[in-house]
Amino acid sequence: MRGNKTLLIVALLLIVLVVGAGAVYLYLQSQRGQEIEEVAEAIPTPEPIVYTDIVIAMQNINRGLQIKVEDNAIALQRWPQDALPPEYYTSIEEIDGKFARMDIPRGMPILPNMLGAPGGMLAASGSAAALFEPADRVAYAIPMDTQGAVAWALKPGDRVDVIAALSITSLDPQLAAESIKKFTTLVDDPDMASQTGYYGHFEMLPIGLYAGISGVITNSFTSLIVQLTVQDAIVWHVGLWQDVEASAVLSAAPAPADTGAESAGGLLGGGAAPAATPEAVPSAAIVSYRDVEPVTLLVTREDALVLKYLLEMGADLDLVLRSAGFTGTVIQTQPVWFRYILDKYQLPDTMPTDVVAPAPVRVPLEVPPIVTPAPVE
Repeated sequence: MRGNKTLLIVALLLIVLVVGAGAVYLYLQSQRGQEIEEVAEAIPTPEPIVYTDIVIAMQNINRGLQIKVEDNAIALQRWPQDALPPEYYTSIEEIDGKFARMDIPRGMPILPNMLGAPGGMLAASGSAAALFEPADRVAYAIPMDTQGAVAWALKPGDRVDVIAALSITSLDPQLAAESIKKFTTLVDDPDMASQTGYYGHFEMLPIGLYAGISGVITNSFTSLIVQLTVQDAIVWHVGLWQDVEASAVLSAAPAPADTGAESAGGLLGGGAAPAATPEAVPSAAIVSYRDVEPVTLLVTREDALVLKYLLEMGADLDLVLRSAGFTGTVIQTQPVWFRYILDKYQLPDTMPTDVVAPAPVRVPLEVPPIVTPAPVE
């Protein structure tokens, strides 16, 4: 009996210990769960990051390079709204064709002050005239009048050819070989003064005297020759560049911000785009040109030398406008001169003997000068 009582007491003690341990475990677990809940309540839930698609540089863009979409130089990329620059672009089409005014590193958002339009904006360093493509050409300005500039229909980006009219005079063959010489006559008679002149050479006359023969043949004539010279030149600008820079400064004047969220061109700035005031952006006006204006062409270096020589020799230059999209060098043309016209159009070599003469029908037409309207006050 005593052994059974001992076993019963031991069993009861084990039951009490197990129940106590379970109660302690449950108590500790409840306390731990409460602490986890308190810690979870103390840590706030992070807000989701909001992104905006903006235009960035996908490669290093050097200053003066024309940015083209087909070159994969720019692309849209997600950018956190809390880290957006003051102004940015949301459309790659708005940047296509513009020039970099400064070096733009890869991954940098494209900002308005980094870009310049062809022939329009001031460069960050250097001149706006140097921002052109292709880079293997040079800019060369030649003076043009209304007729030579296709009635001022030329715009930047047009492609033109240059035709030149040359005046050629026949010379004495002996002069061409011996060159012109300067002679001074010496006389013994004090009443006669010495004479000085330029002659090609002297010939003995039958009477025993020498006669000086000048360089130009007595019965020589001047021939007019017209030929196509420089081809596929690109019109870069018409007029003076200082006018362009002055207008760029005017258009870049600061303006108050608008209340709109986005401009029509895809340029955003902190949720509001700057709007130009009437004083900052000049109203559209008719472009007027003077009788003679410089036309800046983008040509090869060799073509620049050709234009320089033609101008220095006094050739009359005209520009002929190409069809849009037509590039490259055309077939070489034949020079046009008097004999060419006679042969091509079957004109007679001699004039008719009829006792008649042509009479003018009307006075030749002349293009009137452009009158700039007076500003409205």
